[in-house]
Amino acid sequence: MIEVTEETKSSSSTPLFKDSNSFAAKKTLVQKTLSIPTSISSAKIAVDQNSAAAIVEVERKTGKLTKPSEQLAEIFDLAKLKAEINEIIDEYKEHHRSLEVTVLKQPVVLLGETITFQLNGEIQEGIFNKIKPEILQVLRRKLNNYSIHLDAVIKEEDENNGKRKLYTSTDKLNYLLDKSPALGDLKRRFGLETDF
Repeated sequence: MIEVTEETKSSSSTPLFKDSNSFAAKKTLVQKTLSIPTSISSAKIAVDQNSAAAIVEVERKTGKLTKPSEQLAEIFDLAKLKAEINEIIDEYKEHHRSLEVTVLKQPVVLLGETITFQLNGEIQEGIFNKIKPEILQVLRRKLNNYSIHLDAVIKEEDENNGKRKLYTSTDKLNYLLDKSPALGDLKRRFGLETDF
């Protein structure tokens, strides 16, 4: 049996809307939304602030504070670095990633915790930028140092010990004539041409 009281009677007799207009505005809580950034720099700042707030929230919940000094930062030298890079090269060779192998075989300079690859051109720089996150993650894990940074520098042509590159057959012949004058005698004797 359902017992009817005064409250149920009064609630059933009240209309759903107090106003006669059914489209009257209701008061509801509105969540704060993010504004659309007007520039890339303001978007980066907003992302950094949100990620920093998330890290602080996780640290507060877990009770663990992670400072950069508390991260793993094992010391390593150039020999150990090259050994790890050679292991990565072997792994890439197994997966037939020859372009990446070529980039990783370039000379490496180690300054503190910054590893700089000396690349030959923009094509190698593009390949390096594609594999940089993967290589950085692997090196950090293998070297037990999470403060490593990777950079790439394109070597200039002048760094090739002052030697110029020989592209055409005429350039090659002139170089050989400078090196061995007897070649000029052979060229005249047999009537050889430089252009094919």
